[in-house]
Amino acid sequence: MQLEQKIVELIDAPNICVLGTTGPGVWPHAMPMWYLFEDGEFIFTCKEKAQKRKNVERHGKATVVIDQRDPPYYAAALRGEARVGPPLTTDQWLRLAMRYLDEETARTYASRKNWESITIRVRPTKLIEFNGIDIA
Repeated sequence: MQLEQKIVELIDAPNICVLGTTGPGVWPHAMPMWYLFEDGEFIFTCKEKAQKRKNVERHGKATVVIDQRDPPYYAAALRGEARVGPPLTTDQWLRLAMRYLDEETARTYASRKNWESITIRVRPTKLIEFNGIDIA
């Protein structure tokens, strides 16, 4: 999916997104997440037994919502095909942490990763945008 520059800038900024998947019952499952965006797909990490993993394995779909919370408000919901992938590499862990933390804290965080994890990878196929108004 080709993304416009406005969307690319929103994705490239160190925003926390919400990853939405379809739960086992009638309720959606949505969680705030850190992410990497590489080769046209969002990459998330989670524990092996996480509900979001089970949901992706069951349905193969997910929605990623990223928003700008200052005027002019803007949000993008990117729906796409989702799959479970291998754990992050050491380099990816460090890049992920450095998106959101200062370098020293990021290196400490990445070195302390101590749980068995997998990745969830979402390749966007549809974009829904919300353009707010500048109230300033």
